[in-house]
Amino acid sequence: MRSNLSLIEGSLTEKNEFLGSMGHELRNPLANIVAQVETLLEDVYGPLESAQRKAVTSIQDSARQLLQLISDVVDLGRIEAGASSLSQTACLVIEKCAASVAAVAGLAQSRAIQLITEVEPPDLGILADARRLQQIITELLSAAALSMQTGGQLRLHVTHDEGGLQLQTHGAAAQPPSEPAQLLNRLGNVKPIGLALLQQLVHLHDGTFKVSADAEQEICMTIRLPLSRSSVAVPAPDPCLTESPLQNEAPLPASSRQPTILIADDQPALIAVTRNYLESLGFEVITARDGSEAIQQACTLQPDLILMDVRMPVVDGLSAIRQIRASTDPKTRDIAIVSLSGHASASDKEKCLAAGATAYLNKPFGVRELDRIIAEHIRPDRS
Repeated sequence: MRSNLSLIEGSLTEKNEFLGSMGHELRNPLANIVAQVETLLEDVYGPLESAQRKAVTSIQDSARQLLQLISDVVDLGRIEAGASSLSQTACLVIEKCAASVAAVAGLAQSRAIQLITEVEPPDLGILADARRLQQIITELLSAAALSMQTGGQLRLHVTHDEGGLQLQTHGAAAQPPSEPAQLLNRLGNVKPIGLALLQQLVHLHDGTFKVSADAEQEICMTIRLPLSRSSVAVPAPDPCLTESPLQNEAPLPASSRQPTILIADDQPALIAVTRNYLESLGFEVITARDGSEAIQQACTLQPDLILMDVRMPVVDGLSAIRQIRASTDPKTRDIAIVSLSGHASASDKEKCLAAGATAYLNKPFGVRELDRIIAEHIRPDRS
């Protein structure tokens, strides 16, 4: 019996590793696309004409959709493999709803659908896996938007009672089905991965997902999750999330050393676009093509910040981080290191932090995320 369990656990571990590797490999080229697009929109290479900006924005939207599709496929595989667990923290439901509404805004706009969200009470706090809860709300809104007619209103009503958290959408049906199963079949043909992920996420929470139609031919989707209420303090907004890293800092005096950033990655295209953006902000940039070069550059040049890819040849990123942290020179040992990974899983983040990474950044990342990292770890007065 124990041998059989070991075989099952080994199989699940292998599948989880495969899914993580697949996600990383798919996100690598996508990371370059996202970075190139964002630097173009930031006018790093010069101003764009109106038609050019429109075309680049369209590319950006498609890249985001592809990223979401990759994330859904990997997440679905991990859940089905039994490699996904829930980690509960206190979170505000209204914040998760706002993030989900933003995620489906493009779909709603393309179908001329007005999104209306009602959370009762507005300060409703829940003990939940915040990321998974946001995924559920996002996929629910997406499924509801695809099931209703264009030009209508889609209402999301969120409440909590003794049965847990209830998420309910209402929207005028495009083609009122005779039974809910027909609607689910129709949605499965339109967005099979998103609907499958939604159902698996609800099942992971031991919740229920029901579809019904009322007398006014409105489609009602209802999800119940057995989650407990919690008091959550509303955090103050973080200015670093929206502003450039140098906007709130005094300019560097002419005699001051320019902050140096080391980019360690084996993807030349991603290195090039990230380097161009950082240099446009006034940073000195050095590069390494593998973990061995990164260690050498860190020890000899002691940059202010290292952006370290996890998967690299010769010496991988995690090993490189460990060796830098083991340096006898305190200046080298204390360099801020941000690990870059396309795995996008909680366990991968934990591995990076355990190896000694200062922070963790998912691939692909945008310039605003890069700005935030720089603002947190580089200050003009550092010497």
